[in-house]
Amino acid sequence: MNVKSEIQYILVTRTLEGMAQAGFLTAEELNAAKRLAVEKYRPSAVWE
Repeated sequence: MNVKSEIQYILVTRTLEGMAQAGFLTAEELNAAKRLAVEKYRPSAVWE
């Protein structure tokens, strides 16, 4: 487990969710961005 990647993933997804709540992203854009974050950071919690 790479702790740095886990933390980066959490920060990115929280930022994306905040942007969606503020109206900067649609639900579709949020889902696409989260998929990209999973691909980039590969957090172990997502794969378990």
